Amino acid sequence: MNSAVNSQTKIKVNMFGKFSISINKHTATNLKGKTKRVWLLIQYLIVNSHRYVSTDEIIENIWPKGACKDPLNALKNLVYRAREILKKISGNKHAEYIQYINNSYRWNNSFNCIIDNEKFEKFIKRANDTSKSESVRIKAYKNAFQLYKGSFLPKSNYSTWVVMLRTEYEQMYIDAVLKVCELLYSTYKNLEAIEICKNALKMFPLDENIHKMLLYSYIYTGQRSEAIEHYNYVLDLFYKEFGIDISESLESVYKKMTHNIQNIEVDLNTIKKDLKEVSNISEAYFCDYEIFKAIYRVHSRLIERTGNVMFIILFTICDLNGLIANTDDVALAAEKLKSTIIHNLRKSDVVTAYSATQFIVMLPMINYENAEAVTKRVLKKFHYRYRHDDIKIQTRISELY
Repeated sequence: MNSAVNSQTKIKVNMFGKFSISINKHTATNLKGKTKRVWLLIQYLIVNSHRYVSTDEIIENIWPKGACKDPLNALKNLVYRAREILKKISGNKHAEYIQYINNSYRWNNSFNCIIDNEKFEKFIKRANDTSKSESVRIKAYKNAFQLYKGSFLPKSNYSTWVVMLRTEYEQMYIDAVLKVCELLYSTYKNLEAIEICKNALKMFPLDENIHKMLLYSYIYTGQRSEAIEHYNYVLDLFYKEFGIDISESLESVYKKMTHNIQNIEVDLNTIKKDLKEVSNISEAYFCDYEIFKAIYRVHSRLIERTGNVMFIILFTICDLNGLIANTDDVALAAEKLKSTIIHNLRKSDVVTAYSATQFIVMLPMINYENAEAVTKRVLKKFHYRYRHDDIKIQTRISELY
């Protein structure tokens, strides 16, 4: 087939989110089973379509070391099957999509081939060019985001070259999100930045820098309630996922947010509406430790004036020897314990995570007998939900006069 005919053949390849290849509008997606390695070969040649790839390099990237007894013949068979699949997709039995010369293979780039990761790289390069205008750069970033529909070749997790490229593209995408948001701030398009951050967090929910950018976007647009709500969501997310607190960097954003936001609202009814909690909540109030300390200090002042009492309960997840638990299931146990505590206390009670294995409960307006009964109820419910014999829960009850 000559190059003139090849240039009329339109090939579209998607590497992000879900692999697919279309030849003259006939599409095939990444298949399973015995054709998986065939598709991996096709993908590797397309990614490296700018050059000839030696047989040794292909073998090294298609088969793990020592996994194939006769790799050269296996590769020849793989190339034959790949060519047949591509001909079947296109309906053209004479098309030569994979070329061979001097012990090397190459994707035939005389075809008109559009590859999403290549276009993505070009848009990012254009967007990062500071000599371009802000509007041109923002448009280029947005074009890149439209192409990035998910991880690079997500079904090829066992291939080292795929994982390396995936990590590279993920970082390129995240960096682009942060850079375009800064450009949008400078052009007073903060609402657009919010949507970009939200979309990015669907794919990278644990990226702190994007969470920080979203918080700043809420602040710049005057959405204080949304900012605080998102901050509390991040606290809960990181604890559930890792059993850890957020970084000092993200916490500093919250502190700036609560200290620097200027509230120009003078309508008391609006302020009361903003302060009011959702009325149908029936469980205990869970908050981060800094907020817990503030609530504790307010109650301490009230107790000094009224003479009432309050109890603090410390729940600690331990191993059977009474030491801090360090098992693989400790995160699950912590999640179950947190849920059990929150759902078995009054809505006026306050709960926080002191560490990955410890929770503190504040029980105002209660006597020791009732505090002890609450503790026993929580333990009973927890052991019913978490039926493992590798941990135990230690408790301590202390009264605040």
